Parts: sequence; C-alpha cells; structure tokens
Amino acid sequence: MAESVLSSTGEMLERLLAVTQEILQAQELYPALDAISEAISTIFGFRYVTIVAADAPGREMYRRVARGWPEDVVRERLGEHVSRDDIMTILLPHFEVLPHCFYFPVEHEIHWGRSIYTGDLPMDAPRSAPDAWHERDALTLVLPDREGKMMGYLSVDGPVDGKVPSLDVLRKMQLFVNLVGLALANSRSHRVETEQREAAEANQRAQNNFFSIVSHEVRSPLSSIRGASTLLEEHFETLGETRRRELLDVLMSSTSRLTSIFEDFLLLTRMEMGTLALRIEPVDVASVVEECIARVRSEHLGCTIEKKYAQAPPKILADEGRVVQVLANLILNAVRYAFADTPIEIDVDSNEERVRISVTNQGPGISPAHRKRLFTRFGALSQRDGSTGLGLYICRELIGLMNGTIGFESETDKTTTFWFTLPRAPEKPAK
Repeated sequence: MAESVLSSTGEMLERLLAVTQEILQAQELYPALDAISEAISTIFGFRYVTIVAADAPGREMYRRVARGWPEDVVRERLGEHVSRDDIMTILLPHFEVLPHCFYFPVEHEIHWGRSIYTGDLPMDAPRSAPDAWHERDALTLVLPDREGKMMGYLSVDGPVDGKVPSLDVLRKMQLFVNLVGLALANSRSHRVETEQREAAEANQRAQNNFFSIVSHEVRSPLSSIRGASTLLEEHFETLGETRRRELLDVLMSSTSRLTSIFEDFLLLTRMEMGTLALRIEPVDVASVVEECIARVRSEHLGCTIEKKYAQAPPKILADEGRVVQVLANLILNAVRYAFADTPIEIDVDSNEERVRISVTNQGPGISPAHRKRLFTRFGALSQRDGSTGLGLYICRELIGLMNGTIGFESETDKTTTFWFTLPRAPEKPAK
C-alpha cells in the first residue's frame, strides 16, 4: 500500500481532536455524522464518504450520510435501511487489515448490494499499478461504541491521490473512527442521562402537584365534616330539627365526596400499576343506560334525560360496572354544564364491529383553549362542581383498557357531545 498525500501528523491530530470535540458537543446525530464525513473527506482525501448508523444503541441502522455522489444518487440511497446481519456477511476476518478496518480489493470479487458504485471499470479490469486504487475496491471502517459493538460503519471511495491507503494512513483513520465512535457514544449517553433527569424532575413535579391537589380536595370535605360534627356535639339539644337535618345532610354529602375522592385516587393507582382486573363479557347496553339515568336522577331531581334510540341496542364486550361508571360520569358532567331546563340526550349507534354511546347537552360548550386539557389528569375546566379533574382521565383509561375509544365534539353556546365506542359482542347463532 502506498502513502497518501496528507497534512503533517501534528496538523492532522489537531484537526481530528477538533472534530471529535465538535461531535461531543453535538445535540443531534445528523450534524455530528456530517462533520465526520467532512473530516474524512478533507483530512484523508476521499471524494466519496457514506455513513450508516443507528439512532440509538441496538436500533436499526440507516444510511445517514452520502457525500460526493450526484444529487439523484443521494436522494435515492439516503435513508435506506441496512440490517446488521446484512453488513456482517462481508465483514469477514480475512478482509480485516486492522481492528474494525476492512479492505475489499477487487481481486476478491466481493459484490454487496448495499454499496454505492462510483466507477465504470468492470470487475476484471486490471489494476493500473500495484498500489493504485481500483474503482471496484472498497474500504469500510466500523464505528464501535464503548463496548466495542458496532453502532454503524463508514465507507470511503475515490482517494484523491488514486492510491490504496497505506497501513499508516489506515491506522490514523482507525484512530479517528474509534474517537468518533466514543464521542458519539458519549454524546448519546449524555442525551439519555439528560432525558432521564428531565423525566425524573417532571415526575417529581407531577407527584408534588398530585399530593397538593389531594390535600386541597380532601381539606374541603374534612372541614365541613369537622364543622358540622362540632355543632351537633356542642349544640345538639338547642338546635332545631331543621338545622339538625341540614347538618346531617352536610355530613352525608361531605362523607360521600370524601369517599368519591379516595375511590378516584385508588382506581387511578390500580390502573397505572396494571393491577386493575376487568371482567369482559357481553353487556346489555339498554340496562346500563337505564341504571345510569336512575343514578343521575337520584342526585339531580328534576333533570330531563331523553333516550334518542328507538330500537334495543346490541350488546357490547366490556366490564359492566366500568361502563356504568364511565356513562354515569359523562351524564353527570352533561347535567352540570347544561343550560337550565334543557334536556340531556343519550344515543346509541352501532355497526358490525362497534357500538357508539353518546351523551349530548345544550350549554356553553368547551372553548378551544380548554380542549387539550380534557381527558388529562386534573383537567377539570372549573372547580364549581368540586371535581378533582380525574373523572374524564379515568374514563379515557377505562375505555382504553376495554379496547374502546372516547372523544367529544363541542360548539360554543350550542351543544357538546361526549361519546365512546366499545366492541360489539358477537350474536349467538340462531338454533
């Protein structure tokens, strides 16, 4: 192998260190790879450089850089997938001239479908000189990570001096590629650590917010219970029957509210831990609707709830208790936010695969600014109903666990419809 025309060793090392420093500071993968290809091209004198790499350790590899080729070739080949098994078929020991450095002379007639051909000479064309580069030669250097595993590879072609690089030049290239591999691995590790730290900080903020909201929501009913019970204990004999009944109602409603809060939080914990057991079976939609209407009417005397469907709806595959929980929540929300003296409408539609249950009210609607908060934790649009903001989030999670979908449509000062779909239960064959 003949010596290539290069800068002095000192200048080269200085340039290599500068490039690796740039890579260490790079926030994105592609600019770092582009800097590598430019360094290889300018320092070592190659017209063509291609880099195949993975976005993260162990991920699939894709062609990320193609330097020197015509634009049509770049458009065609950039981004193509190269499997690890595919590249390993040619990275054989007898082609490894240095660790992680593979030279494929034309005389071995290696053909690999992923290579980008850069010349017109046939495979059997003689080499012009013993140290001359043949257009069908190939040189590939593996990009190793800190454990020596392949995170990608770099291939070069078209040496400016027209010669096969010497072992000394290959050692310098190998040194650079090894530094590059470590720099990329360090950069990726730094990004992962940063992402993990940010995720941990976000989780801590969410936990602090969670406990703050729990404390706030529990404090209100506890205060009511404490106040009512104190009055009853100290002034029971002097209180009139009407006032006693009012204080007992406060105790009942506050206790119910406290129970509801803890049930929501416990259910949320079970869902997120994956310990919530569901009993999926055919469920009669009509029975669910009737039960939910009865529940809501018992809490909101005088509200008007209308069923819009005429025929008996088909059965669904779901957990009956959880469907009742979801539908009752949607009806209660519709009642709370509806204009006075306007009906709540419940409709059921179906196709061959799914059943859609919807609840519509006439009211102020949901402003575009607030819509992203729906179905999120603590996403209550107001605190006028004493809601923790977990109701719609829990509905979304429950419907998802039952292989369903949930959503809404809203027109300002007109109507709002919340709906969910669930799989239709197969009908029993007729005997």
